[in-house]
Amino acid sequence: MATVKFTVNRDLTLPARAVFDELIDWRGHAKWVPLTKVQVLKGDGGPGTEFIATSGIGPLALPDHMRVDALDAEAMTVRVSKIGPVLTGVVHLSVTATGEGTSRLDWVEDIVVPRLPQFLAKPVAAAARVGFQASITRMAKLLAAT
Repeated sequence: MATVKFTVNRDLTLPARAVFDELIDWRGHAKWVPLTKVQVLKGDGGPGTEFIATSGIGPLALPDHMRVDALDAEAMTVRVSKIGPVLTGVVHLSVTATGEGTSRLDWVEDIVVPRLPQFLAKPVAAAARVGFQASITRMAKLLAAT
């Protein structure tokens, strides 16, 4: 079992509210996270909402069951728990306005991956960081085009 921690910080030339609203559109993640489908199991998007984001193809797909624990729309922060059985842990998302039409997105994951030896945690975290950076780039392009 390995504990995998990573952070992605991105300065964006997009309004903070637009970025935050996109982040909390759980089904919408499928538009900008490659090879991902999202199924909302219950809830309206706020606290208590449960969803599964499945990333990958066929037998290589990884279902990630999550629950929104806290969502503060005014502060633009979210805490999501990964509730297993494949991954457990927490995700913290926050968006901060940095100026007129600019923002900063902070995405922090602290997860446990069963059947992964701890010595692989750093390479997995590095790969996840690169993947999330690419996804955020896709999200930003999508938002800029609308």
